[in-house]
Amino acid sequence: MKLELKNVTKEFTGKTVLNGIDAVLTNGVYGLLGPNGAGKSTLIRAICNLDSPTQGAVFYDGEHIDKLGAQYREILGYVPQKIGYYPDFTAVEFLKYMSILKGIPKRYQEERIREVLELVNLTDTGNKKMKHFSGGMKQRIGIAQAILNHPEILILDEPTVGLDLEERMKFKQFISEYSADRIIIFATHIVSDIEDIGNEILILKDGKIKVQAAQERLLTTLTGAVWECECGKKEAAELKKKYKVSNTRVNGEKIIVRVISKEKPGENAVPAEGSLQDLYLFLFNRET
Repeated sequence: MKLELKNVTKEFTGKTVLNGIDAVLTNGVYGLLGPNGAGKSTLIRAICNLDSPTQGAVFYDGEHIDKLGAQYREILGYVPQKIGYYPDFTAVEFLKYMSILKGIPKRYQEERIREVLELVNLTDTGNKKMKHFSGGMKQRIGIAQAILNHPEILILDEPTVGLDLEERMKFKQFISEYSADRIIIFATHIVSDIEDIGNEILILKDGKIKVQAAQERLLTTLTGAVWECECGKKEAAELKKKYKVSNTRVNGEKIIVRVISKEKPGENAVPAEGSLQDLYLFLFNRET
């Protein structure tokens, strides 16, 4: 199983949104990280064959996805940022409708709908009309419809929007378990979403993949560049002006400031282990 992106470029009215994207993906979870406007959704639409690149192409197991057509869509699951639904449909009715669209044989539909509702923890609300669902419940239904057909490639575009902390944790656990023999692309600007589950991280900046590597390898670039400084309010304010600061926390009367810097930011600074959030700040030169 291999998904290949070769020179994927997309232009809109003279603006280059994607600029020569090259990547090879096999089994596992790929965290697609980048700020809003980096081109994540455009890249996802190209992978899902919803929008053709201006240049380049996407291949699955060596075949152009345009050539594969319906065969490719049968092995694809997609959770967009905003889930479209019919307000007067119940969850079961909506999933049955989606099962028909996905070509799932009628004899398997009822059992499969029951399975996915259980997976997303909506078994007790299967017969409730979706217009009464919370944002988190709608998002979970979006995930349920995406996995109805046991997809080999699962694309998630900001899937945790609207989920509370417990739902987010359960979702991450589910994705980690579900990825054993699948390609999962998890696009987000929320670093913590993929910090524990991403086998590889693709960092998208200005329409280009700036970095693609395993998390462990990425974090080695922060060796000697993450510090913690215990100080007072005045010193903390000065550190924020001078350095990239990823976090601050209060410890009694003192403030602990987490600084990203290749040079030691002060005499009392002690080295700290880098995180994916620190790396994101390091690359994008912004506070997270």
